[in-house]
Amino acid sequence: MGLRRLELLVQERCRSGTLTFQEALQLFHRLLAAKNRAPPILLFNNLFTAFARMKNSNNYYVTIFSLFDSLTETPRFSRSLPNVFTYTILMGYCTQINQPALGFIYFGRFIKAGLRADAFICSALLKALCSENRIHDAVNFVLNKMRKLACTPNVVSYSIIIDALCKKGEVSKAFRLLDQMRLEGLVPDVFTYSSLILGLHVTGEIKRAEELMQQMVSTGHYPDVVNYGTLINGLCKNGEIEKAEELLHVMSSQGLQPTVVTYNTLVDGFCKKGLLDKAVEKLQCMVSAGIEPTVVTYNTVMDAFYKERETRKAEVLLHVMKSRGILPNVRTYNILIDGLCKMNKLEKAWKFVDEMVSKGIMPNTVTCNITVDALCKKGDVDKAEKQLYHMLDQGVTPDVFVYTSVINGYSKLGYWKDTTRVFKDMLDRGIQPDEFVYSSMMDSMCKQGRTEDAEKLFDLMVRKGVKPNVVSYGILLLGHANDGTVVDVMNILDRMQLCHVAPDHLIYNPLLIRYAKNRKVNEAMCVLSRMKQEGVKPDVAASSPLLELLLNMGRVDDARDLIDWTSTENDD
Repeated sequence: MGLRRLELLVQERCRSGTLTFQEALQLFHRLLAAKNRAPPILLFNNLFTAFARMKNSNNYYVTIFSLFDSLTETPRFSRSLPNVFTYTILMGYCTQINQPALGFIYFGRFIKAGLRADAFICSALLKALCSENRIHDAVNFVLNKMRKLACTPNVVSYSIIIDALCKKGEVSKAFRLLDQMRLEGLVPDVFTYSSLILGLHVTGEIKRAEELMQQMVSTGHYPDVVNYGTLINGLCKNGEIEKAEELLHVMSSQGLQPTVVTYNTLVDGFCKKGLLDKAVEKLQCMVSAGIEPTVVTYNTVMDAFYKERETRKAEVLLHVMKSRGILPNVRTYNILIDGLCKMNKLEKAWKFVDEMVSKGIMPNTVTCNITVDALCKKGDVDKAEKQLYHMLDQGVTPDVFVYTSVINGYSKLGYWKDTTRVFKDMLDRGIQPDEFVYSSMMDSMCKQGRTEDAEKLFDLMVRKGVKPNVVSYGILLLGHANDGTVVDVMNILDRMQLCHVAPDHLIYNPLLIRYAKNRKVNEAMCVLSRMKQEGVKPDVAASSPLLELLLNMGRVDDARDLIDWTSTENDD
């Protein structure tokens, strides 16, 4: 095949979009082997672009880089030497495969080759810097170094950095760069505005985003579907669903077709506001507009129906969804099962569990959590544990939540041995307990009179890096109030303060009630004295049993002091 025919073949195959890696590799080597006349670098650039666009191109980067080296190392005619576009393609590819540092190396080789920089290669360098979070270096390059390379920054140069700043949440810095850009006589384009609108959306400045969109229109840059979608999403998250709907109408009036994602955002917004009729209306609008609702759309509305206990409407919607050929997914079934379980319709919920399995949709961790928790709340903890292990056998990965449900369930029933057994199984499976599991186990131990064991578990929790909460401390305090000394109680209160967990009425009131119940008046007075020092007054539920105990024991002065102190609170 002659060189001209080979050149035409390369151009045709690169434009086709069906070029495979092996075919591109063969074409590259055939170009390299061409005799008499060197192929133009444009053809090699086309092949490099095709390589970069291929699926899984990151698997071939070593080969692609070696092909570039073959261009520079093999003596060729000047028209086959890499040019600014070759280096730009390679640098962009480096950023694409998350190897921006290699892009800097190619930029160094570009400078060493004595080639003149242009806006394209500078943009490739800026993208590499921003991808490495070196935004300060990118700004410095635009404001200072580009001109030293005889290259003037353009709107693309600034927009790349503005976009990076917005994605990082540094919107104020992005606007300062926008001002600098305007000082240089550059006009923001759609990409610039889109980045800023998205940045304002992320920081929750929806009003400012609206104003910026109006400014964008006034400069002759009209928003696209993405711009409108971003703003609609922001308005919905901000609870301004009416404005979002109005913007949808504006968008449609300009001949822009809202996407399914935009409609889903509005449907979700109406559901969160409790406007389910409007959500269903939008779902119907989608169908009328020729936009097929997705499983996500139906899931959103069904979930809202169940939360409003509208079981019948949710089931009708499920039927509609199936009739339109949209298959339920695991999220759909989890919504159905959770809704029914919360309404205590467990038998019906279990039918959906069986249905999902029969259709080849395997339950996931969420399904396991829902069903196990429902059984535990009903008091069928044995059945809940069987359900847990049944799902484990099906390959479901358990999490801390499901074990918390079972441990709490056994603890409430007073089945201490089962509580300990499940806790041990949890540890054996490598699942790290959280503060709720530890608290439940400590409560179980304290109720068995094993406060010392509970304190050891508390210390283990701290060593494992789990921060105790007020509940954890409260359980230990009540345990010591039952079978410990007041010194133990005071030590724990001191420990709380050292850990910046301030004891309050939620800690002190139950402690006073427990001491009064156990007729430990001296210990109760010690706690009351500490409460006075810290300015925490007992409520009526805590002071009444203590007052009764003091009067029964003839400690009239202490009783009078307690009345005076608590009545001062009422006067306030």
